[in-house]
Amino acid sequence: MASAGDPQLAQALQQAQDGRLTQYLAGAPALSERYRMAAPDVRALIQAAMDGRRFGVGNHIAGNFLAHAAEDYLTDSEYLTLGDNWLYEAFCESNRPVHGNLAPLVPVRIRGAYYRHQLHQIDNIASCKYRLADSLEQLGRLERNQFCPPASFWEAAHEYLTDSVELTNLAVAAHDRHRLYWAHRLTRRVEEHGDAYALIELADMWMEEHPDLAESLYRRSAEMGNARAMNSVGYLREDAGDRDEAEEWYRKASEAGDGEATYRLAEIYENLGDVEKAERLYRQALDLGDTEALGSLGRIVSDRGGDDVEAISLFTRSILLMVRQAARATIGRLDRVTGVQYSSMGPWDSGKRVANPIVEIEENGDSGDIRGFIDAVANASRNGDTYGTMCHYLLFTSEDSDRAEKMLERAGRDGNTYALLELAHNREEAGNLKEAEALYRALIASGNNAPLALLANLMKKAGNFKEAESLYWRAIEAGNTYALCRLSELKEYRGDHAGAVEVALQAANAGDAGAVRALSKERASREGFDDPWPYGLDPDGTPTVESW
Repeated sequence: MASAGDPQLAQALQQAQDGRLTQYLAGAPALSERYRMAAPDVRALIQAAMDGRRFGVGNHIAGNFLAHAAEDYLTDSEYLTLGDNWLYEAFCESNRPVHGNLAPLVPVRIRGAYYRHQLHQIDNIASCKYRLADSLEQLGRLERNQFCPPASFWEAAHEYLTDSVELTNLAVAAHDRHRLYWAHRLTRRVEEHGDAYALIELADMWMEEHPDLAESLYRRSAEMGNARAMNSVGYLREDAGDRDEAEEWYRKASEAGDGEATYRLAEIYENLGDVEKAERLYRQALDLGDTEALGSLGRIVSDRGGDDVEAISLFTRSILLMVRQAARATIGRLDRVTGVQYSSMGPWDSGKRVANPIVEIEENGDSGDIRGFIDAVANASRNGDTYGTMCHYLLFTSEDSDRAEKMLERAGRDGNTYALLELAHNREEAGNLKEAEALYRALIASGNNAPLALLANLMKKAGNFKEAESLYWRAIEAGNTYALCRLSELKEYRGDHAGAVEVALQAANAGDAGAVRALSKERASREGFDDPWPYGLDPDGTPTVESW
């Protein structure tokens, strides 16, 4: 029934625990009603838990975090009317069950733990961990996706959360919303914990905006023995022109088993003319799983007159790797502009199925079996798989563009939206704007919202600004944050500076700070304008007033 289109059953099957389908169906509507009708203090606790879960806090949420975070979810008038015992009463009410024996927030009971018998004491209530009901978590993700939590949420995270993964998730969430002060403070908390893998993720995050901080995080992780961080420090040193230190870090990373660093070290020796050592390192990089070395190694084998069979095999594997990388990049671009995550790397929902199509494609690509690869991508494409379709298209596009485009047309007729979007993109790139527009409009007329922002871009290019803005708003209503960024650009271009700021802030609250960053650069580069957010945003959306 769920697969036939019953959304309530589909959600229940996904969310119900331990097969408790009936309990979920009975309790979920009641939980939603309880949340909507809750007193302000109870609703504040639930909303803090919702925001924690959607930003990456684990299933077991610390009570002291919730207690502190909830404060700013209350308005001033609501806060003034609270009783002295409001926090205790709010926790108790949030734990009161509805149909199906479900409750909004349930204390996590650890078997044999002493405090399970002490839950009526407020100190122990705050020190418990709580689980948010699955249906309310889902509701929070749907209804609060364009809401940035208030200051007390971030203060509570900084003060009470201790798990480096949770802190990293929240630092990334803050950075995605241009809340740079809290992104920085949470980054420093992760640094205190000394989690080498978390430090790399945060260093990657800060690379564009704060490269000095990024390098210090990479170095800290590298000093803890992380090979990938060593490679990153080497890359930064090489980019800065310090080849000697770069080589030292690449060597350390290579000795620690990092394939990419071994590949970069091979490039250095090849540039120095030591081809024999470069070849040995390229082979070592391949053994460590760095497939970027395929083409370089094939070239060396071919140039020295080595085994032709080996050289051809290496070049073939390199070509198939580039095809797969380009397919992933194409899908990623389409994911971004549509704002809707189709099944990008899995079977298309067309009623047909292929058994592990991606595994078959990857195995044949890795081995260099071009015949097997062609068969695998063709089979996956025929059965509606987007990754297979894009690999198939890209494999043939350079040698027979007409045949390649016919593949996209066939996949589009079979219901693959991404194939049609890529086809329209090609038309647009070739200057056939009318054909591209017709494809976009046909998809939209069929009830598909994916091309809305793309058609808006086309209308903007044609100077039809009124329709472009209308289409952007339709895409935004469908949940497309990319459209928010493009609409902000359009408003700024047309002189609606206040409107551009408003839309950019809306995008940042939804987790896409691209519009804010673009607008900051644009304003800072123009005479008579200043960067409106030189230090980022406070949680309430106002500019942060001093450097962090």
